[in-house]
Amino acid sequence: MRSHEGAGRARPAVDLSRVRRVLVLRHRAAGDLLLTTPALRALRAGLPSASIDVLTAQGTGALLRGNQDVDRVLEIDRRSLVSQASRYLDLMRGGYDLVLDMVSTPRSAFMAALTRAPIRVGYDLAGRRYAYTIRIPREPLGPNGPVVRYAPEASLDLVRAIGIAPRGLGLTLTVAPEAHRTIDEWVRRSGLGARPLVACLPSGTWPTKTWPPERFAAAMDGLHQDADIVWIWGPGEEPLARACRGQMRNPATLAPATGWQELAALIARCALVVSNDSGPKHLAVALGVPTVTVFGPTHPGAWQPPAGPHVAIEAPGLGCLHCNETVCPLDGDRYLRCMRDVTTAMVIEACRARLRERAGSVA
Repeated sequence: MRSHEGAGRARPAVDLSRVRRVLVLRHRAAGDLLLTTPALRALRAGLPSASIDVLTAQGTGALLRGNQDVDRVLEIDRRSLVSQASRYLDLMRGGYDLVLDMVSTPRSAFMAALTRAPIRVGYDLAGRRYAYTIRIPREPLGPNGPVVRYAPEASLDLVRAIGIAPRGLGLTLTVAPEAHRTIDEWVRRSGLGARPLVACLPSGTWPTKTWPPERFAAAMDGLHQDADIVWIWGPGEEPLARACRGQMRNPATLAPATGWQELAALIARCALVVSNDSGPKHLAVALGVPTVTVFGPTHPGAWQPPAGPHVAIEAPGLGCLHCNETVCPLDGDRYLRCMRDVTTAMVIEACRARLRERAGSVA
């Protein structure tokens, strides 16, 4: 379809016959890294003999562990000048033939240029386009503005631009056996497993896309008869998860501290994940675990897969939805209505529907 062609017009053929070393730049949020895996799968299929490196943010490389589409994961700590300088030298000496910048920030454009790779692909943005030999629009335009598409399509546009066809939109995540063993043992010690597990993540990366914690607690109370509740959390989020558990009338369990692999193993044990629009939700999608997600400033069309057992909950009838603002610019009664107008009953109803479907599919 035209809306999936990046530039929307034919491009000169790119000679990939000499490509032996490939670098993919994707050093931002963990969820975004998972959403890049369809592009990595297409690259592996299109360049089966090439070595594919992926540059990720410090601590997120575990999400690519066991991924057969990646040969090497490089991590960079954006808070450390020493880490950055060391990695910049690695890029200069890497001997890459092809670089795909799936971030296209000023920093990533600089790194792409450092490689001096003969083919460098990125988005045609001011202050970045100098770094690329092939430039494509960041998002396709329709008659009413940017076309909303599932997020993996953006990274696939870079792959299409060099003549490689996509191989589906499914996300790839491999969980190591030792992570499964760790979580299985924790589930056993916690006295869980006899009933379905529902994982709830109350935190959010933006204030504007964080449903009130007390409503998450009330919604999980409403599911007590249907499942056992596990509150999951990431770095710095444990106090919020504890507070939510403390607001419940019924018993619930606080998840242990986990890395990405252990979190994935825990999510894989669950019948449902309930959250704001955040990274762990994409782990659930990759693992085929149903999700119920509260949306407000972000668009479900971009961050929700087009198919599968996944439900987006939005406040009805608001014209300010999908504003992409990290801080609500409205005041008075209009302030954060996209979150406040989502009721506990809406979330409970969606969760129960998913749990019924799940029970029917495994019966």
